[in-house]
Amino acid sequence: MYSNPPSVAKWLCLPIIIGGVVFSCLKPDAATGAYTIEFDLTALTMASIANVFAAIKGAENSKLMKTKGLKDRIGGVGNQFALTEVLGFFISLPVMVCFEGKHFGAFVSKFKSDAVLSQNVILSGMTFYLYNELATMTIKKTSAVTASVANTAKRVIVMVVSAVAFGEELTFEKKVGATIAIAGVFIYSVIDDILNSKARPKPSSKDKKL
Repeated sequence: MYSNPPSVAKWLCLPIIIGGVVFSCLKPDAATGAYTIEFDLTALTMASIANVFAAIKGAENSKLMKTKGLKDRIGGVGNQFALTEVLGFFISLPVMVCFEGKHFGAFVSKFKSDAVLSQNVILSGMTFYLYNELATMTIKKTSAVTASVANTAKRVIVMVVSAVAFGEELTFEKKVGATIAIAGVFIYSVIDDILNSKARPKPSSKDKKL
C-alpha cells in the first residue's frame, strides 16, 4: 500500500512483541493452574480495527510530512495533527452514534452531575491529544511502521504503569510479558542498523592511507 515494507529481520521481531503482549495477558487458574486469556470479543474487534486505522493514519502523516512546501503552508507538525484529529472526529462520529448514540443522554446527565467523571473525561482527553501529537512528531523522526510497533508495546507499558499506580499486584506473567515486548520493540528499532553495519565492507589498508 505504501511501498515501504519492513525488512525480513523486522518481520521476525513482530512475533516476539506480540508474544510478549499475549503472555502478559495470561491468567493462571488458581485451582488447576491452567492458563486462560480473558477478553471481550467486541472490544478485541474494535481495538484491532482501531490499530489498523492508527497505522494508516501514521503512514498518511508520514507521507504528508514528505510533501514539499506542506510544512510551510500548514504551519508545522502540530497543526497537521490537529487537522488529522478534526477529520478523525467527524469520520468517527457516525460510528459513535450507531453504537453508543442511545446512551448519549445518560452520559450528558452523568457528566453534569458527577464532578469526578467530568474532570477525568477532560483530563484524559487532553492527555490523549498531547500523547498523539507527540506520536505524530515521533513519526517524523522514525517511520510509520516503527511508530505502529511501538504503539503495540505501549499497551504492555500502560498495563504495568497502571498496576503500579493503582497498587495492583504484578504477576509473573505480566512482568515477563512486559519485558519480552519491550525488548522486542528495542530489537525491532535497531536490528536493521546492526545488520547493515555488519554487512558494510570495511575499508582496506590502501583506503585508509588515501
